[in-house]
Amino acid sequence: MWHEYPDAPSCIEALAGHIVSALRRDIAAGRQAGLAVSGGRSPIALFDALSQAELDWEFVTVTLVDERYLPPTHADSNERLVRKHLLRNRAAAAGFLGLAHPPEGMQANLQRANRQKHRITLAVLGMGEDGHTASLFPGAPQLGRALDGARGDRYVHVSPPKAPYERISMSLNALMRAGGLALYISGPAKRRVYETAAAQAATPALPVSYLIAQQEVPLDVYWHP
Repeated sequence: MWHEYPDAPSCIEALAGHIVSALRRDIAAGRQAGLAVSGGRSPIALFDALSQAELDWEFVTVTLVDERYLPPTHADSNERLVRKHLLRNRAAAAGFLGLAHPPEGMQANLQRANRQKHRITLAVLGMGEDGHTASLFPGAPQLGRALDGARGDRYVHVSPPKAPYERISMSLNALMRAGGLALYISGPAKRRVYETAAAQAATPALPVSYLIAQQEVPLDVYWHP
C-alpha cells in the first residue's frame, strides 16, 4: 500500500504510528514483538520519534535488517546508530541483537546471526537509487543466494560492488517471513526508481522489485518529497 505525505514530519509520524501499532498487536497477543530496522541517515528522525513512543518496550526485541562489517563503535555502524537514536528514552527497555563482531570473523558472525529465531513483527526498510534494499545490492556476487527463496539462511554475507564495507544482510527468504514490511523513501528520484521496479517483474537489476512483486507479506510504502 502506498502512503504519500507532503513532508518528512508528517510521513515520519505516520510511519512511527504504523510501527507502534504492529508491535502493540503482537504484544497484546502474548508474543514477544520483533522489530528489524535499517541504518543510514534516513531513519534517524524516525528512530528519535520511536524512542519516545508509549509501548511496552520490554516485550520488544530490536535487530538489524543489515549491518556493515564494522565494530559497533565505528561511526558508520548501524548498531551505533540504533543505540544512539532508538534505544533510549522509553525504548531503552527493548532488547537488542547486533550482527557485527569483527574480531570473531565473518563466518562466525553469520552463524551467530542465523541462530536468531525470534519472530520479526515488522521489518523497516530503505531503498537506494540503484534499487537495493537491505544490503541486497544489484551486481553483488552473493545476490543470487540472497534472493533464493529456497535457502533457509536468515542472514547472508554481501559484498557491494560500489558501496563501502562488507555487509551482513537479511535474505529475501527472511524478509518474506516477517509479519509485515515497511519501506520508507523520499524524494522524486527514489519515487521514480520505485515506480520503475513496480512496473516490471521481479529482477535482480532492482532487488526491491522482489518485495513489490510478492503477495505473501503486506508491504506499506511511506513516501514524501
